[in-house]
Amino acid sequence: MSSYKIKALYFDVFGTVADWYSTVTREGQELSGRIDHAIPWGEFVTKWRVDGYLKALGEISSGNAKIISTEKIHRNKLVNLLDEYGLSGLSDDEIDHFNRVWNRLDTWEDAREGLLLLKKDFMILPFSNGDFRCLLDISRRNDLPWDGIISADFFKKVKPDPTIYYDAAELVQLDPPEIMMVACHAQDLMGARNAGFRTAYVNRPYEYGPDAIMEDKPVSFDYDVDSITELAKILRDEMRA
Repeated sequence: MSSYKIKALYFDVFGTVADWYSTVTREGQELSGRIDHAIPWGEFVTKWRVDGYLKALGEISSGNAKIISTEKIHRNKLVNLLDEYGLSGLSDDEIDHFNRVWNRLDTWEDAREGLLLLKKDFMILPFSNGDFRCLLDISRRNDLPWDGIISADFFKKVKPDPTIYYDAAELVQLDPPEIMMVACHAQDLMGARNAGFRTAYVNRPYEYGPDAIMEDKPVSFDYDVDSITELAKILRDEMRA
């Protein structure tokens, strides 16, 4: 265990803090109701996330694609999916509005309470591949008590590029061991750990819906918890010990 005192906690947003699957699926179902066209929205939303957003980030991180905003990544895939599922006839304004559902995500029930507890002892900031406006909108919608926002936009890179974690540490003038990365994605945490960050894995078994399979954890992390509130209580107890 590092001898450095943790001063800041950085959070993945999509999946760890925000429940994207439920939010986007619900808005999709509402869209179906308005246009009277039923489709399997859970399947649609998973493709939008995995085959669209995550695939694009992987290509950018590997140097096989140029960086574009997450809003454009989402819209490009959305247009393809609308055609694939026969959702024709939407205006550009309607497509743009639905695309911005990613800016209207709801958070998991434990998120705000856990962040408020952690804020008493640490700086807390999102550190996400999401663009700054998206992170700002989610934060305002859910009244999240961040001390600031760190978007990959700032560095023109995407996680898990190994250098972006150093950039994010330098931004707040801290050494990597003084920061803990909190995420429900092993790849993100492994990138952070390789940069010297402490790590906390938050189990989100329903990130990809009720029938999803939990991802493998190829390594152990400093903390492994089932909620942000649980992490806050563990860290508070350690500080009092």
